[in-house]
Amino acid sequence: MPLNEIPTFFHPEIRSLIDAALEDAWLELREENPGDEVMARRKLATTLVALAAIGETDLAKLKAFALHATRATGRKRPAVRKAARRREVAASA
Repeated sequence: MPLNEIPTFFHPEIRSLIDAALEDAWLELREENPGDEVMARRKLATTLVALAAIGETDLAKLKAFALHATRATGRKRPAVRKAARRREVAASA
């Protein structure tokens, strides 16, 4: 994420921290071949900005939380879908 896309209300040091965390996280996530790269980067960036807005300034934590949120968003949840389908079948019977 270029620095000009990070909200300007952040101090320049925080903006640089967000940019560094995004690049580090993206290098790791890119190796996992996310399906929609634009959406994955956007989720990383959104998470990092939100974390920085509440005061998180630890680069390692920013990266870890952003990766976790992005990976969780991209996962399919078949068990939940199967349970919902079973409820639908049971209700119609």
